[in-house]
Amino acid sequence: MRSSILLSGLGLALVLATGQPLWGAAQRPQTLPPTGPGGTPPDSVFLEDLTWAEVRDLVQAGTRTVIVGTAGTEQKGPHMVDGEHKFVMEYAADKIARAVGRTLVAPVITYVPEGSWETAGGHMGKPGTITLPEDRFVDLLVNTGRSLKAGGFTTVLFLGESGGNRTGMRAAAAQLNDLWKDTARAYWIDDYYTKSHADQRTYITERLKIPAAEIGNHANIQDTSEMLFVNPKHVRPAKIAPGGGYADSGVSGDPTKATPELGEVFVRIKIDNAVAQIKGLMAGTLQPAEPPAARAGGAGRGGRGQGAGGAGGVADAGPRPPTAKTAPAGISPNTPPDTVFIEELTWEETRDAISGGTTTVIIPTGGTEKNGYHMILGKHNYIVTHAANLMARRLTRTLVAPTIQYVPEGNPDRAGPGTISLPSPAYDRLLDAAARSLKAHGFTHILFIGDSGGNQAGMTAVATALTEEWKAEGITVVSLTDYYERGREHYRAWMLAQFGYDDGVIGSHAGISDTSQMLHVREAGIRRDRMIPWGGPADSGVSGDPSKATAEIGRMGIEFKVNAAIAQYRGATAPPRAGRDGRGGGRQ
Repeated sequence: MRSSILLSGLGLALVLATGQPLWGAAQRPQTLPPTGPGGTPPDSVFLEDLTWAEVRDLVQAGTRTVIVGTAGTEQKGPHMVDGEHKFVMEYAADKIARAVGRTLVAPVITYVPEGSWETAGGHMGKPGTITLPEDRFVDLLVNTGRSLKAGGFTTVLFLGESGGNRTGMRAAAAQLNDLWKDTARAYWIDDYYTKSHADQRTYITERLKIPAAEIGNHANIQDTSEMLFVNPKHVRPAKIAPGGGYADSGVSGDPTKATPELGEVFVRIKIDNAVAQIKGLMAGTLQPAEPPAARAGGAGRGGRGQGAGGAGGVADAGPRPPTAKTAPAGISPNTPPDTVFIEELTWEETRDAISGGTTTVIIPTGGTEKNGYHMILGKHNYIVTHAANLMARRLTRTLVAPTIQYVPEGNPDRAGPGTISLPSPAYDRLLDAAARSLKAHGFTHILFIGDSGGNQAGMTAVATALTEEWKAEGITVVSLTDYYERGREHYRAWMLAQFGYDDGVIGSHAGISDTSQMLHVREAGIRRDRMIPWGGPADSGVSGDPSKATAEIGRMGIEFKVNAAIAQYRGATAPPRAGRDGRGGGRQ
């Protein structure tokens, strides 16, 4: 109470000293133009790295095709990180978009079908894998497609890095095409996966003289070579062994023969096949791919993900041992890198962390939305990922799941250029699947944090339901809404005390607060020449004066958010305090 009185008094003193309210200069001028040019975009095809106005202008100039890459978070043997599919897809999608021309790339989807959390086997038998039942996966893709069409895109391309993604992508494309009635088109680009898988195997047998029966189908020479080429730091050379070195390692085949040079060849095969199919489909010289069951190749390297948990999967038969306790022991010790991100760890490293007491996990939720002429669409994703890293390290014994970039942003059919909306209940069902997957591996404290106001209700609903469902098992799911609400309150009070900025100057969206955090986390995501009060044109989506933003203000803002989230978590999990009469009592 004293601090709020002092802050209010400071604000009043400044008003008296200047003779005018602090917010006077920050009021939206009545003479602002209705809209304006987006400016020259950077050399990037990724929506997350562009402003909404840059996307709008590209669409108006003819860039109306967008790639939606689906990857996955799955075990890749003792020698490769769980995010391998994501890292390869990011590289390939960039090259495919540039080769096709007039094409952009949506945030890569890292939550896909990977099996069942109820009958933990296959990929879900290894800690770190996260599964999204197929019906929920299709919901995610359909809402993504609707959002992108609303933003002006007329061709949506689904590419998948894993066999379990295939039927869902095909189903989503069919649903969208039925909905759109030829006003836009969605295509499943299966040659990226199925044809390329076969072509790579032909290359291996003919050029390397390795018999087909020895190639294997997961975390093998193909996957490992691709990762060595795209991002070698995510391969553990000392852990590479034929078949992973032991039974049930998650490896099929001999990755010891992998090289970066082979990886370049294999990734190029995927890129070329995808580009050829895309151009053929768009020109009408090729027909859409047949259903996966009618094609050769089956589930391929990625395996076929099955539904689970309330989505047509196996009924719950009660608690099962966490995979961290049942996964096989390796043949050599692990030396994990200094990271808290599950997608940057191998399944063995995640297993060892859980077994050693790292049983808390953060699920960050960001968003892909309009943030003014001066700030990129992926603002929330970059900020919440940075904050989750800080939070995990300060809590200790905590890991971080892949950031969810698709969150409620309103009606998908009314989304603006580049904005992608996943409204509830689809958003809630994604959070639920992530939490259930992580619980299956042995995490006992699952924490949601959200960088946007629209994320909070779904996080709270899911956390409340799961905590009630799992209370007999001692599993806690917490929606840390103070990260957003209380962190913002503290941040604003600090800016008023430190600089005299009141709510009118700070604004409520893409103003000083957001812009400063982005300057601290990812300066390349800010267009400094467009940091002007109220964002300039009336359609900017900016409230407040981002021109006053600094990286140091942003660092403090993230500190307030992280500290508020940690305090809420500790308060929610602290044992009851005894009162003077011996009964439990809280603080008075």
